[in-house]
Amino acid sequence: MSILTLKILLFCLVPVGLFILFKGIMLLRNTFTGKVLLDLPYLDRVGCFTISKSGIYSIWQKGPLFKKTPIAKFRPQIRNTSTDQVINLSDSLMSPRSNNFSSGSIEMFTFNADAGDYELKLVAGSSVSSFQKIIGDVLPLADMDLKKYAIEVRKSQSQWLTMLSIPIMLLGFTCTLGGFVLGLLADQIFI
Repeated sequence: MSILTLKILLFCLVPVGLFILFKGIMLLRNTFTGKVLLDLPYLDRVGCFTISKSGIYSIWQKGPLFKKTPIAKFRPQIRNTSTDQVINLSDSLMSPRSNNFSSGSIEMFTFNADAGDYELKLVAGSSVSSFQKIIGDVLPLADMDLKKYAIEVRKSQSQWLTMLSIPIMLLGFTCTLGGFVLGLLADQIFI
């Protein structure tokens, strides 16, 4: 194989790597930008929403940063209003977070749901482990104002896809950079 052919093949890794990097970024972005189906202030305690397509959905808490949060005093419960079936909630594996330096959001639970009408109710209990509750009680943070906190139900994706997005982005970055650098230095390396 000639050096010119090798250089062309290595430079072809650049657009392939950019495509892989773009796909990884889109997978990670989908974690934070799902369509909001319900925005329920804590003081309302009960809200209804409709799911038009079966899939994976998530429950997020949003509120001000650097203050105690009410997640240790409630547990969300989702019920299908037509079948009266309570939906099983799974703890978020990675608990993705987003903020804008004054308020933030954190994914707390994920769940699978079929199309239909649902009711979200905040019931007594805790959404955190006992260890997290102890840490939260010890930290000297300002008390919470429930008017500033809300629960969101969003369209989501599998948490495995979110975890997979990071290695995909690294692979894309490596292909892009590696193809460019090795393409430039091919005649010095492969002589």
